[in-house]
Order: sequence, then structure tokens, then C-alpha cells
Amino acid sequence: MKKSIKILSIISFFLIHFIVDAQESHIVQKIRKKPINISNEEKMVTALYEKAIPTVVTIYTSTEVFTQKGPAAKQGLGSGVLISGECHILTAAHVVSGSSTVMVKTQDGKLREAQLLFSEKSADIALLKLIEPDHTLAHAKLGDSDELAIGQNVYAIGSPYGLENSFSSGIVSSFRNFNRVQDGTINVEFIQTDAAINSGNSGGPLFNSNGEVVGIASRILSVSGGFQGIGLAVSINTAKQLLAFEGRPWIGIDGVFLNKDMLSRIFNINAQGGLIVQSVAKGSPADKAGVKGGSIPAKIAGQDVLLGGDLILEFATQEVCHLGCIVGKHEDIKNADEVKIKYIRNGKLYEALIDVSETKKNFLKG
Repeated sequence: MKKSIKILSIISFFLIHFIVDAQESHIVQKIRKKPINISNEEKMVTALYEKAIPTVVTIYTSTEVFTQKGPAAKQGLGSGVLISGECHILTAAHVVSGSSTVMVKTQDGKLREAQLLFSEKSADIALLKLIEPDHTLAHAKLGDSDELAIGQNVYAIGSPYGLENSFSSGIVSSFRNFNRVQDGTINVEFIQTDAAINSGNSGGPLFNSNGEVVGIASRILSVSGGFQGIGLAVSINTAKQLLAFEGRPWIGIDGVFLNKDMLSRIFNINAQGGLIVQSVAKGSPADKAGVKGGSIPAKIAGQDVLLGGDLILEFATQEVCHLGCIVGKHEDIKNADEVKIKYIRNGKLYEALIDVSETKKNFLKG
């Protein structure tokens, strides 16, 4: 059954793009000359676009769904960016979540199948790789998002509503982390920007003025459903840390930090802070150690969280006192084969030893 659905998905991809390409082939594309009366700033921006556009891709997904009429394929759309000569592609996790087939359209117009190497839902980062790498394809350089400043110019490229290669500009409005901690020590940071991001932009790159990728478009905050000047992109340094596990072990948990006041009011616990586990990656070291994620939706301090999961009070001998203390533990555990945690479940204190000896892998080299 699954094989027949996948075949159906691939056929539908090619039918859709055959029709679109056939229509576009009748349109004579206007050849535009570079304008003479253009400012130096505009020259820089247009040059940036010309440099960046060969690295940007459009992602088409197909998800297996079952209807009253039988199996069907649900189509999805997003953007991405080539980041290596081996044809690795960074995108947003929600773009490829649950997909049975992922096809990538590169700037030469070719539709290529890709495989999913890594996905982290809570950080909204995923890594793809073309099944048949093409070493002639250009790839973007990753920048350093820690060097960004509020007010600095940034540029987004993607396929909003299917309009491929759309270019928008804006500034860095702020930096947000929403108290989100991935894998115990990774502070998930988002770049807030007013560069236009809409449906279809998700997973597309956010560039700095040097043409370096500094973020991956994630989502918008909107009342209308359309862009209203508040877009969020996962910082590229967050993506780098999540993908390069050689310098640290992969544990496989997503947690939200709660401070002393929250723990006292909600759980009647006297502790400096705690990390409430939201989800545990299937087959991860944390999963094998029996760590449990949450399942009860709640809202704490305006933030959506899941309650019912384990509440970690100590991580690798470090008391979970504040975000900085556990993020700082990153250096201490990077060479560890085991990570010890203390946590509360159903009112009782437990200890677990998480074996991370086999998880040190750099996905960008995989």
C-alpha cells in the first residue's frame, strides 16, 4: 500500500510540473538590462540577489493521507537553501514533517528527489540531501548569527504562495528564544525580522549583506493569517549546533525552562529552576533511558507548553538554576559518553544515566 502511494505521489509531482512548465514555455521572458541610474546601495542589493539565488531551492512534499475514498497524497510547498558541495539542504522541519516524498526544484529547473537526514521539530530545523548529488550546483556560505545587530539589514528569498525566487528585505527587529532549550544545552534562538515572510517562504534562507545565510525562515506572528511585519527565522548558529554533534553528544530531548516562581506556583516544588520535557525523539538516548515527554496542553506565562512530562532538576551534575547555567554545560559534556540527570515524575525524584557514546555525528559530513 505504502509503495503504491509513493508512486502516486511522484507521478502527481511530475504531472503538476509538466503542466506548469508547459504553460510557462509559451511565455517569452523579458531580458532585463541593468539600470544605469542606480544607487550604490541598490547595486549592492541586486548583486547580493544574483549571488544568492543559485543556492535557493523550492521544496515540494507529499504526505500519505487516508480518506473515505481511499489513500491519497497531500501536497506541500516550502523553500530551502543548498549549503554544501555534497548537496545538503537546510529547510524548516515543519515543511517536511510527515512527508513520504520530498522533491527539490533547483535553479536549473530540474526536479530532484531528496532524503531527510535530520529534523528537529521544536527548533524547526531540518537537513535534506539530494539522493543524486550534483556537484555543479552552487551552495551558500553559512554566516555567524551571533554577529548580527538589531537594525541590521537582512534579506529573504523563497517561494511565497508558490511565487518562486521572491526577494524581500528588512531589518533585524529583535532576538527571541522563548525559553526554549533543545537537547538540554542548546538555546534555540529566533531572529525577528520585518522582511516579508509568507506561506511558501518557510525553510528559505535569511541572508546578511555579505550574502551569508544567518537564518532559516520559520513562521510569522499574524492576526490576519498573512504577513504583518513580524517574521521569525531560526538563527543559523542554532542550526549549526544542532547538526554538528561531533563537539557534543546528542540526547534527544526538547525542554522548556521554568523558573523558581513557576515551579512553586504550578508544582509546589522548592527549586531554583527546572527543565520540563516537552518531547523525546524516538530511538534517542533519552528515549532509551526512559525519559518521558509531556502530553497535556497548557499555557504558562503566555507560552504554549506540554505538561505531564519529566521535570529535570539536575543535568550532568549541574543544578538547573537558569538558562545560562545549563547552556553553559555544553562544554563540560562534549566529551562525555554518559550524562546523568535527576528528574521528578509523579511527585517522586528519579535518576537516569543517559548513554550518548554512539551519538556523536556531524550530519553535515554524513
